[in-house]
Amino acid sequence: MTTTQTPKAQTFWKTPLVRAFVDRWPMVIALAISWDFWLTPLVPPVWTLVLCQAAYLLWGWRKPRLQLAVLSVYTALAAAVIMVTPHAPHVGVLLIALGWGAHAVWDLVHHVRNAVVPRWWSEFCGVFDLVIAVTILLKWF
Repeated sequence: MTTTQTPKAQTFWKTPLVRAFVDRWPMVIALAISWDFWLTPLVPPVWTLVLCQAAYLLWGWRKPRLQLAVLSVYTALAAAVIMVTPHAPHVGVLLIALGWGAHAVWDLVHHVRNAVVPRWWSEFCGVFDLVIAVTILLKWF
């Protein structure tokens, strides 16, 4: 049995705005989940950056050496944040924001190459990471 849509319903689903939301559903979900960051910006603990990158070890089984190398960079960044924050809190916060921004770029690389992780995940995670980076910068600087 087939169902037919009314011409009005067919037109609705073809409108550019609706098409954009349907085609970019990971972005829409990421923006919805991260909406609170715009209203109440916060600086997530630095270990969350390392945890996010560690998740790619599960997804990134096709490129484990590369994922381990990037994880070591994020671990070094976390160590730098821990060491610098007591003396220069703003520098620590800036490093955290840069780490989230770099992770958004890392997601973009995965998205463009369609490699390592599913495209929907890299789109979702990239948008989410970018929102965190931008809201940190807007709150602190």
